[in-house]
Amino acid sequence: MIHSILPPEAYQEEQSPAEHIQKLCPYGFVDCLPLPDGRLQVNRIISTDPAAYLDLAFAPGAILQPEAKS
Repeated sequence: MIHSILPPEAYQEEQSPAEHIQKLCPYGFVDCLPLPDGRLQVNRIISTDPAAYLDLAFAPGAILQPEAKS
C-alpha cells in the first residue's frame, strides 16, 4: 500500500495505449483491437447509418475474422 499526496499517475509506470485498427465495413468503419491470434475485436462502429448499430456482427466486443490473403 502506498500513502502519498500524489495521484497514482505520478508514481506508476505509464502504460502505452492499445493499438487500434480501422477497417471498412458495409456501413462505414469499425474501430478494432488486434487479438494475438490475428482476429480483430470490435471496439466501436463509426457510421451515420442507424442500421449499423443494430447489426450484431459489428457490435462492440464482436470478433471479426482476418481477411483472406490472395
